[in-house]
Amino acid sequence: VIVAQGWEAGGHVRGTIANLALIPRVVDEVAPLPVVAAGAIADGRGLAAVLALGAQAAWIGTRFLAAEEAVTHPYYQDRVLAAEASDTYYSTLYDVGWPDAPHRVLRNITIDAWERAGRPPSGSRPGEGEVIVTAGKDDQVVRYESVAPRKDYEGDVEAMPLWAGQGVGLVRRRQSAAEIIAEIVAEAKSVIAGLAQN
Repeated sequence: VIVAQGWEAGGHVRGTIANLALIPRVVDEVAPLPVVAAGAIADGRGLAAVLALGAQAAWIGTRFLAAEEAVTHPYYQDRVLAAEASDTYYSTLYDVGWPDAPHRVLRNITIDAWERAGRPPSGSRPGEGEVIVTAGKDDQVVRYESVAPRKDYEGDVEAMPLWAGQGVGLVRRRQSAAEIIAEIVAEAKSVIAGLAQN
């Protein structure tokens, strides 16, 4: 199985090509291996689209941040539910523990402070090394660390990397994972059936 991740994806993103151009190219190059498309797929329309591009499946991340079963911190879930695609930010800023790894997050106070300081390099950024959240006495996260906000974290969760893809604007409510899957599948079937009729 090959995972083809478009530039629109949330979290760590190595590529620079959007799914519309990437998926068909990867499908052609690796056939007959199955391709799983990733990046900004958050509903049945997105699933239908990547299937039409030749992928055999979709890897969906951002939508499941709002799943009731997720270990996502409630503040993080609230930010995801309120966000639009234009609220995402692509950089290598959150590099502690994962240097030089491009990623997409929701804009937050850490990004704003870094930009106000003139975008200094690692080693001279505002608040660098500062513990921003904890989970018990042994689990501490420092500013710029590449760690997702979990339910058990206490402190300045807003300063952490709030991973999210550009499909975030399609995520509008908390649901169970089963409801999310059922909704995506039903919508994809409807879209595909509608296209077949036209």
